[in-house]
Amino acid sequence: MKGYVARRLVLAVPTLIGLVVLAFTLIVLAPGDPAEELARRRAVGGFATEEDIGRARVELRLDRPYHVQLAEWTGRAAQGDLGRSFSNGRPVAAELAQRLPATAQLAAAALVLTLLAAIPLGALAATRHNTLTDQLLRIGALAGASLPGFFLAYLLIVVFATTLHLLPVAGRTEPTSFILPALTLAAGPTAVLSRLVRASLLEVLGEEFIRAARARGIGEVRLVLRHALPNALIPVVTVLGVLVAHLLAGAVIVETIFAWPGVGKLAVDAIFQRDYTMLQGVVLFVGAVFVLLNLAVDLSYAFIDPRVRVSARAAR
Repeated sequence: MKGYVARRLVLAVPTLIGLVVLAFTLIVLAPGDPAEELARRRAVGGFATEEDIGRARVELRLDRPYHVQLAEWTGRAAQGDLGRSFSNGRPVAAELAQRLPATAQLAAAALVLTLLAAIPLGALAATRHNTLTDQLLRIGALAGASLPGFFLAYLLIVVFATTLHLLPVAGRTEPTSFILPALTLAAGPTAVLSRLVRASLLEVLGEEFIRAARARGIGEVRLVLRHALPNALIPVVTVLGVLVAHLLAGAVIVETIFAWPGVGKLAVDAIFQRDYTMLQGVVLFVGAVFVLLNLAVDLSYAFIDPRVRVSARAAR
């Protein structure tokens, strides 16, 4: 077990290193000159002289070799210093900390909705295999997985906000403001996860221990809930990291449409405003969250699935 955990931790290091290099390279490969952009924002009338651009380049440390810039930026990032925003001059880390609760609330609500809907629907489709119910649920899952998030967002706005006037259109000012963006964000993952639950449960229901339990006279409902479903949910745990990553990626579009003041909208605003340091910080932060979530899922899988523990002991 310790060897398995150690291998996973070691494998996460190159990913984090690659993430740091990618996030830093954004400002190098970005169109235009970041120093000129910063100098122009500060200059009166938006006209920056060569001296202004030179001072901005020194401030951004762009006058140094690439490897020196990378080493210095990595060291500062490790201490929580991600630089200052071009737009408002505030520390990037402070902006991320301010926006993170909104994104976490939206992602948590979407994750809860996904789990509450996907597991029962997937189990229902599996227990009604090849029936009309199964076919309808599979068609619904296919439609949910294929429907673009932006289209569903506008559809929900038209129906529940504009027509029925039941929910607010945008912002985070009311207690019900998160409902429409959470529903939009949860639709795609719910469709995918319900199909995974269905396939996994069908496989478990065909196992020998299920047939033995039926032979002992165990009722079908108890058989599914207490014996089959817990085993079928093991593969679901392995995709939770990918699922949360999907929610965070989808939050970029959803937060922009619903004017939700989260990290996703912060990234879109940084792109339009050419706020290079802010975009660097968002990419590094979100990427690190992806890596750590997937690492946590890998480690938890070792405790959930006995087969991983057995294989880990056999490898020693």
